Amino acid sequence: MMRMAAGRARAHRVGMAALLLLLSLPALSLPAAAQTAADTPATTDSTPTVTITGNRFTVETLTQATEGFVQDHGHPSPRLNQLTRWERPVCPQAINVPADVAAFLTTRIKTVAGQVGAPTRDGCKRNIEIIFSDTPQAVMDAVADKRSFLLGYHFVNQTKTVSKVTQAIQAWYVTAVRDGATTVVDDPYYVPGPNDPLKDQFHGNGGSRLSHDMTSVFDNIVVIVDTTKIEGETFGSLADYLAMLVLAQPASAVGQCNPLPSILSLFTDACPSAQRVRSLSPADKAYLEGLYSVAPDAVGSLQRATIATHMLDSLKAGVTAPDGGTPAAK
Repeated sequence: MMRMAAGRARAHRVGMAALLLLLSLPALSLPAAAQTAADTPATTDSTPTVTITGNRFTVETLTQATEGFVQDHGHPSPRLNQLTRWERPVCPQAINVPADVAAFLTTRIKTVAGQVGAPTRDGCKRNIEIIFSDTPQAVMDAVADKRSFLLGYHFVNQTKTVSKVTQAIQAWYVTAVRDGATTVVDDPYYVPGPNDPLKDQFHGNGGSRLSHDMTSVFDNIVVIVDTTKIEGETFGSLADYLAMLVLAQPASAVGQCNPLPSILSLFTDACPSAQRVRSLSPADKAYLEGLYSVAPDAVGSLQRATIATHMLDSLKAGVTAPDGGTPAAK
C-alpha cells in the first residue's frame, strides 16, 4: 500500500486544526435581508418543470445544452481527467455564523447529498469548511501563506493566483486518486516510491479505454462566502448554491449563464435577474444524480457522456417551452 510521506501527512492533520484556530472569529453580523429567511425551505422539489426563455428546445438543442452543462459543471481531475466526487461521507461545517444558521446550511447540504446519492453519515469527520467573512481575501492570503495545500492541485508559482478571491462564493478543492484502500492526494510535487502500486497507472490500467480501475475523489473542500456580496439572498438559496458547489467541482459554470438554468448563476451579472433560479434547478439535480450514479472508475469521457444521457432523459419530460408546450421533436 502506498503511503504519503509521514511529514506531509502530519502537516495535513495539523494544518486543518490550525486553519480552524485561525478562523475562530466572533460570529458575523450578517445582512438583515439574508437573516430573514434562515428557516425558509431552500428547495422546490415539488416543481417538475423549468421554463426556458428564448427559443423552444428541440431534442437536438436540448442534447447540446445538456452536454454543455456537463462540461461547465464538471472540472476534470488533474491526473485521471475524471469527474471528482465524494467517496467518504459529506461532512460540512459552517464557520463564523450563528449556530442555528450553521445547522440550517449543513443540514440542507447533507439532505441534498442524500437525495442525489452522495454518501452521508451522522457524526462524520469534517471535510468541508464553509467560511463566512467580510474580508475573504485576507482569509485566503493566510491560507496561501500557512496552509497552501488546502488550495488544491497547483504549483508554487501559482499560489497567489489560485488563492485570489473573485466570486461571492468560491471553493478550493483538494482531490485525490483512490485505488481500493490506497488514496494519494493530487500533488504536482508528489514523487512515488519504488513500491507504490499507482506510480505507473495514472493514465489508465491495462490499456483499457473504458476504465482506469481508479477513482478521483474529494479529500477536502474550503469554501469562502463573501458576506459583503450576499445581501438580499436567503439562506435557502445560499444553502442550495453551497450544495451544488461542494457536491461537484464546477468548471466554468460559476459566473456564466447556462442555457439550462442553474443555481450557480445566482451571483452572475451575465444572467438577467428573471432567468436566475434561487434553488437547485431540475438540471442541477439531474447532473448530481448522474455524477453519483455513474461508474466512478470509468474514463472521464465515458462519465460525461453517461451523465449527459441521464440529464437528457430526465429533462425531456420536464423542460417546457415559454408557451407551456413540451420540447419540440427534432
